[in-house]
Amino acid sequence: MLAYGSPGRYDPKGGGSWNLRDVRFLNGSSLPSWAVVCFANQRFAAEDLEAARGQHGPTFMAEFVDMLNKCGVATPREFPPVVYPDRNATVYSAVAEAKAKAQAAFGAPASLVLVVLPDTGAALYREVKQASDSMLGLPTQCIVSRKAGIGCPARGRPQYCANVAMKVNAKLGGCNTRLGDVERLPVLGARRPFMILGADVTHPRPGEGGPSIAAVVGSMDATATRYAARVTMQRGGQEIVAELKAMVKSLLLEFYGATRGMRPESLLFYRDGVSESQFQEVYYKEYSALLEACAEMGDAGAEYRPPITFVIVQKRHHTRFFPKSTDQSNRDRSGNVLPGTVVDNDIAHPHDFSFYLNSHSGIQGTSKPAHYSVLVDENKFGADGMQLLTYHLCYLFCRCTRSISVCPPAQYAHLAAFRGRLMLRGEGGSDTASSASGGGGTVEFMSINPRLQKAMFYV
Repeated sequence: MLAYGSPGRYDPKGGGSWNLRDVRFLNGSSLPSWAVVCFANQRFAAEDLEAARGQHGPTFMAEFVDMLNKCGVATPREFPPVVYPDRNATVYSAVAEAKAKAQAAFGAPASLVLVVLPDTGAALYREVKQASDSMLGLPTQCIVSRKAGIGCPARGRPQYCANVAMKVNAKLGGCNTRLGDVERLPVLGARRPFMILGADVTHPRPGEGGPSIAAVVGSMDATATRYAARVTMQRGGQEIVAELKAMVKSLLLEFYGATRGMRPESLLFYRDGVSESQFQEVYYKEYSALLEACAEMGDAGAEYRPPITFVIVQKRHHTRFFPKSTDQSNRDRSGNVLPGTVVDNDIAHPHDFSFYLNSHSGIQGTSKPAHYSVLVDENKFGADGMQLLTYHLCYLFCRCTRSISVCPPAQYAHLAAFRGRLMLRGEGGSDTASSASGGGGTVEFMSINPRLQKAMFYV
């Protein structure tokens, strides 16, 4: 059962997917000041961005503003100013101009810039995120003109606008939904402060060279829906999160400030992307780093040592589940096993604490379950508690109305690590960049702007 602002209780009925029709976010944010940067052809895009009605009915901007308000994101009915950059203009100058125009139009600092891209090309997207996430410290939401129906016939625009609204609400500090019935769940139902962490490392492509990017996210609220992130650069190919102690300590301090002086009484750590051959090394180094981070958070004469549950999440395996041909009740519409299917015997490890969980509904092809290996369980969740909590968390991913295949803390860490990779650039980086040598040249990492430390900028 999920909880929204309206309706208060929403039952996805175990199908693993639902929609936002007649639904308001649990905690809607506000968008008092914003602007648009359009890199698409102005000749075709202007009508959809500046007019209320076009040749074929309501324009994109009219439908988008309407959807934001319907979902609970308080947005002025006045359309935002639009910047159409000259060919010679830099991306940074375009976003900075949009920020200034939002201030002038609405009389308040810009909360967000909507960026209209002409296609899905990676180069322009990278420049936009470097300008916003590092240089300006201003959240941006990118959309592709063709998918949004800007300057071309619109198909499925209401659903598209709803999906973008979910991302915007999360970036502005809102909460889309939470779990409704948590009494049976470990941690969430205990009514005591906790933190759920996720960590991942993304590496350069084979033969590419360069550094790896590590990311750690940590929940900041009692519903496990808001996650702050820390992103760092480290030696290329290194799977161990080198700065884990400092990153976790920073998140604990963030939690301490967000909760007005409370510290988590339990930690749940989901580690993504580790092969079985690295389990021992990860356990010795990263579990120890967690302990050290907690020790440094203790008061004078009072040790801080919350119980830790350390879980490794794996998707790179060849295990698949199929419903029996004679059992029509335990299959979804795509012919896959139902969301929530757990296998923890026979094919699981005979001695270690591990299980397979198919937490999502298949869209096409055969669903791939996630494999969870619990290396440490000091919280004593047990098999049933761990499986139940992990499955229910999969319904809280803020970017879609589906239960996802990997629990959100691990997925958010994955997204944050890939966002960090966009912050890499060659020689001649910004003053705030840190440098590393890799792939035969100097690579610079543009650090995430401190203004975004609390925001879910990476979604």
